[in-house]
Amino acid sequence: MGMNLKRAATAALLSLAVSGAAIAQQDAPAKSDQELLEDFIHFVQIARLDAAEAYARELIDRQVDPRQFIGMVEDSATMSERFQTAVGRAMRFAELEGVAAELEKLYEAGRLARARDPNEIARNIALLTGAPRGQLDGRRFLAAAGEYSVPQLLQVLLDRQDQALETEVEVVLTQMGSQAVGPLTAALGEVGPTTQERIARVLGRLGYDAAIPYLSETHRTTSDGAVRAACEIAIRSLGGSPELELPLSGLYRELGERYYSESRSLTSFPGEDHQLLWSFEPQLGLVATAIRTEVYHEARAMGLAEKALTFDPTDEPAMALWTASNFSRELDSPEGYDNPAYGSDRREAMYYAVAAGPSVTQRVLERALRTQDTRLARLAIEALANSAGSNALVGGGGTALIDALSYPNRRVRYEAALAIGHSHPRSLFAGAEQVIPILASMIGEASAQYAIIVAADLDRQQELRTIVEGMGYTVLPPVSELRSARRSIAEAPGIELIVTDLTADSSIGTIEEIRSTARLRATPVLALMGGAGYAQHSSSFDGDPLTEIGRTGVSSAQMEAAIDSLVRQATGAPVTGNEAEIYALQALALLRDLAISSGGAATAAFDIADASVPLVDALNVSDGDIRLHIADVLSHIGNQQVQVALMDAAMDAFDDDRIELLDRVTASAKRFGNMLERRQVSWLVETAGIGADGEAVAAASLMGALDLPKDEVVPLILGGEG
Repeated sequence: MGMNLKRAATAALLSLAVSGAAIAQQDAPAKSDQELLEDFIHFVQIARLDAAEAYARELIDRQVDPRQFIGMVEDSATMSERFQTAVGRAMRFAELEGVAAELEKLYEAGRLARARDPNEIARNIALLTGAPRGQLDGRRFLAAAGEYSVPQLLQVLLDRQDQALETEVEVVLTQMGSQAVGPLTAALGEVGPTTQERIARVLGRLGYDAAIPYLSETHRTTSDGAVRAACEIAIRSLGGSPELELPLSGLYRELGERYYSESRSLTSFPGEDHQLLWSFEPQLGLVATAIRTEVYHEARAMGLAEKALTFDPTDEPAMALWTASNFSRELDSPEGYDNPAYGSDRREAMYYAVAAGPSVTQRVLERALRTQDTRLARLAIEALANSAGSNALVGGGGTALIDALSYPNRRVRYEAALAIGHSHPRSLFAGAEQVIPILASMIGEASAQYAIIVAADLDRQQELRTIVEGMGYTVLPPVSELRSARRSIAEAPGIELIVTDLTADSSIGTIEEIRSTARLRATPVLALMGGAGYAQHSSSFDGDPLTEIGRTGVSSAQMEAAIDSLVRQATGAPVTGNEAEIYALQALALLRDLAISSGGAATAAFDIADASVPLVDALNVSDGDIRLHIADVLSHIGNQQVQVALMDAAMDAFDDDRIELLDRVTASAKRFGNMLERRQVSWLVETAGIGADGEAVAAASLMGALDLPKDEVVPLILGGEG
């Protein structure tokens, strides 16, 4: 027993000594960055996770410069391998995974910073004609620098001072892959024939068809036979056909479409904050401009659309691409960001969209609906509402706005219905029957947000439900598989969020099912997975604004933040109570206008009576100005059930509300005659006789509008004499 106690005491002391290392540092000189890194590696090796985490965290918090960090790791003969081994092992422990990932990110940032340093690039270019080992190192480091090294490599070709070095540079550029395409195509039309020929040769060997539009333009505009021949060979090697003479506007527009779709093959630095835009200036050579990744693809798409329009100003698809890209630029731009590709002297995107006209914005809306881009759809609808008449909206101008009436997101449906209604169509059109019910539905449901929880475990269902309900969502009954929620989905006015917590395979299958379901295809999805599933699938949805892969086990606060970010990115901010009231008032004002213009009867396009049932339902649960606006609209609908409902509402009300509602019943009676039930007439006569002055006057006015038999009016007169 004594020996066991002694061993336990010794173990405890050792444990305290190691885990208290960070505390002990308070009384010792501060450790250097290099020492902290060594300690992290050491404690990972002996599996002391708490100490390893403490030393790594202190090193990270010091915000070491990436260049300094890469020196700490790689300027030692053994440190690089030890560091990589330690990071790989740390990644297998949940306690160390976060700090290990941060250290690895710092290492990668340092590696890139070193490779991209202009002095390093110049040194590595010089190695290309040296000893074989130096040549290998030079090529390797230049490949790591990627696009950043191309300006200096191209300058070698422009200087034409060292033929051997020029040959090596061509080899390096050819081996660089997609990273050489952007800068070389930017230079192709701006350099002399000899360099053009070399660039065309390199572009053909690189194998990326993104170069075809630039090669085709040079092929058609050059007067140099060798350049033309080199371009033709390159175009054919990339799968193009020079003899087809496809319009240059179409070639540039199609490349712009690929950028708009944010193709991975056209993204030079995935995961980095910035990409590069390229231009060529005769006095400077290739010039790179850093641009935030969030708006890089939009900038390229806009530039290529502009290029297309210079060749064909009537290219409407190119104009639509430019307009959509400009909207997306505005939506995706970080707050306060000064975009180098869109000067402050240029107007907001809506200005250009309205000026482009409804045929262009219809194309933008078609794109938004096709790609489930809710935020873009709303902007396109706004532009259409500001610039288009009814024929352009629902006549011969396209069907996009009508299609928007069936879009899963309610904001889009609401705004499409408002736009169509305000255009006052004079003739029937496909989908017209949806407009009035959508407008009526805006009265009571605009601020409601519905969510679905799909989780295999019952306790997990309730846990997730509590979190989501805490964010203001109405959660439909949780299910273990999506198909079990079909009835609830059909009955809900819309689904604003889906959260799943399933196995990785089941999660992917559920996401596919969601995207193939008409009512859900534009619904944001947060799919929670375990560590292995997250690692396998998270990158697959990069760039998908509708889907977020999260890790099971995150805190409630982290999940709420993820949901909020996802929903805002996918569809915009949720409808607030104030916005819901604005939607309701807009819908009621429009319904009233439509009712007045139609005299309460069906028109060629709309039947205002289609709003009767939802408006009567809303009348019974609303109050204040909203209730009176609803009554105003109902007073223009010539329907007995409507007039009876209005009268019942007046009978149930008190004081000023009763007087106001009696006035609406009076308006209905003037327009459509007496459709009240006998019980209501009896109440009316009694109220006219015994009610307070304002109420009695309102009741008497309604009696007159109803043109009741005189024997029902006489008691009022005789009663007055008494």
